[in-house]
Amino acid sequence: MFSMIFRMLGLFFLAWLIQRILSFFLGGSKNNRPKSTPATPSNQMVKDPVCGMYMDSRLAFRLNRRSEELYFCSEECKQKYLRDSSGSGVAGSAAPR
Repeated sequence: MFSMIFRMLGLFFLAWLIQRILSFFLGGSKNNRPKSTPATPSNQMVKDPVCGMYMDSRLAFRLNRRSEELYFCSEECKQKYLRDSSGSGVAGSAAPR
């Protein structure tokens, strides 16, 4: 009885081992597949036009204005920008570099 169980386990292990070896040599490994690259870099550094602080674009507060995307370090800087720029051009550019 036990010898039959060991034979079955041995056959399953052998089948698994053959599958792993074949997938390694035939390129079926998940690690060998090319990774898709994002359209824009996700860790781009941007400058706050109000205080001049640089930050990661993923963490910044955003504002789309006049076909330009502006980035702010905080909601306070964003509100200050909106108050100070009511209708006039704002000094400083927040275009990503």
